[in-house]
Amino acid sequence: MYGLLAFVTLPWAITHPRLFMAATAATAYFMQSTGRTLHDVHTELTSLAAGILPGDLRRDDVLYNRMTVIFLHLFVFRYFRLIVHLISFWLFYRPTPVPRNPTLFPSDCTIILPTVDPENRDFEECITSCLRNKPGAIVIVTVGDQLTKLTKDIIAPYKWRFPNTEISVKTADEANKRRQVAHGLRYVKTKITVLLDDHVFWPTERFLPTILAPFEDPKVGIVGTNKRVRRTDTGFNIRSFWNMLGALYLERHNFEIRATNAIDNGVYVVSGRTSAHRSEILKDPEFIAGFTNERFFFGLFGPLNADDDNFITRWDVRHGWKVKIQYCPDAMIETTLGTYPKFLSQCLRWVRTTWRSNSATLFTDRTVWYTQPWCVYAVYWTSFVNFALFYDGALAYTLLKSPLGTADNLKYLAAWIFCTKMVKLTPYFLREPQDLVMLPGYFVFAYFHSLIKLYAGLTFWETNWGGRNLSAINNRPDGSEDNDDDADDTSDDSVDGGVQLPPTPPSSRRRKTAGSSSSSSGADDGSNAGRTIRRAGNFSGPNRVQSRTSTVGTRAPRKTQVQPMTRLPSSSTSSTSSSTSSRWQRCPGCQKLHSDPGSVCQVRDVWGR
Repeated sequence: MYGLLAFVTLPWAITHPRLFMAATAATAYFMQSTGRTLHDVHTELTSLAAGILPGDLRRDDVLYNRMTVIFLHLFVFRYFRLIVHLISFWLFYRPTPVPRNPTLFPSDCTIILPTVDPENRDFEECITSCLRNKPGAIVIVTVGDQLTKLTKDIIAPYKWRFPNTEISVKTADEANKRRQVAHGLRYVKTKITVLLDDHVFWPTERFLPTILAPFEDPKVGIVGTNKRVRRTDTGFNIRSFWNMLGALYLERHNFEIRATNAIDNGVYVVSGRTSAHRSEILKDPEFIAGFTNERFFFGLFGPLNADDDNFITRWDVRHGWKVKIQYCPDAMIETTLGTYPKFLSQCLRWVRTTWRSNSATLFTDRTVWYTQPWCVYAVYWTSFVNFALFYDGALAYTLLKSPLGTADNLKYLAAWIFCTKMVKLTPYFLREPQDLVMLPGYFVFAYFHSLIKLYAGLTFWETNWGGRNLSAINNRPDGSEDNDDDADDTSDDSVDGGVQLPPTPPSSRRRKTAGSSSSSSGADDGSNAGRTIRRAGNFSGPNRVQSRTSTVGTRAPRKTQVQPMTRLPSSSTSSTSSSTSSRWQRCPGCQKLHSDPGSVCQVRDVWGR
């Protein structure tokens, strides 16, 4: 009885120092109250281990029985990694302390924030938490005239609130995270570049100094953080359950990257939710060319939009840069994750990324074979066989078919599997003990995830951004480029598709730097003397956007599609330039943004409402 209890609680005790101390104190109290000595405990444990084996078991049955050998190989292959990671996680890992006299400061950082949904509920909190860390600059990269104008209006109040940070809004030519990041890199002038998603929050103002600390080592090229999902839904309900699944996903990720990084500086990916990089790496023309044109499976598929953070991680490792994970409270980020059905699409995208990226790491790059030998076994090879549903079933089947296959041993195996699955989840349930009631549902989803992983492996060539329909944004009739120099902009790394975007007012004039082609990626430099004025009609097809070269002040007529609409007299119909066009205002009737407060909404007007 006591032996089984000790066996079940052992993995829990190992995973957390406070639990270990509590278990030690409880053991000492138990020994004192029962009058047992260490010798007695050792004798009981020895007899317990001997009791696991059948009395008539021979040595040849263990060494030469095929099912026994298969069971032992499966068991050791999985759990040797776990034991080593537990030791590494608690004993070997140390975050880099912030030096007293640093050579890098928050002002040496430029934040790149790609977005296509600046109106999402998390965007403004993301910007605020970022600005409180006082970075040198924020470059928000969005897509199209509508989003550019909307983003500028949202960001405008932050310019006077945070005058020490240069905030700019830039426009890329495509709703594609990689191309948006590459476009933002044109405007980076600092030593460090931080890539940030628009649904991520930095809870502390010490975040930037903390993640800058590892860069004091000139060999460090990329720094990752520990992550936590914000519990937006609580209680015993389906929304809370999906939110919990998202939180547990990142909790497991935290455990893995901290443990492996302490062993051989390896991680399978530095998450793109927030990551810090030396600007010289990201601004390398070879990097940008590969980043924006990555193909896979012998060049048959691509270019990729997803897997951006995996590409950057592999690039750093291949070029000899060290990877550092800052796992400490000051380097923690918060994010929103875990909503149905988007979470299932995200899981599918993440697993497809695992199939593609880990294959590229092992068989294309191959650098990890000699730079991160532990990760080759513990991360990359393991990812190909880590199907919980099939692996656990194989363990149980081979055990039952071997001479060790007794009913008691099967119970011990089930208890061991349960406890080891809880190892990575313990920190979360210590913070959120009320969620333990949903633990059975988590195990059901964990086994269901094996089917998701199998399906993802059979459809690895699918590269769409799970839960996001970027083509809906790229194919908008008015999705032409709009290049302004003086705008503050915002970016959303989530790049959500299917977003209802406010339209471009008919009176707006789009201007562009002369000398750049209409197909260039977001020309908002403003460095050339001439200007190109764009006019876009509500047409479909490849010729829906036209451009012509003109001098400053030249106005181009704009064609608009005739649709039923009722409008009050307003100045928006006058021929004013985009620099003097009216600001977007929220209509008190439909609660959506209008370019003109005199507009009257109809059910089917030109605004699409």
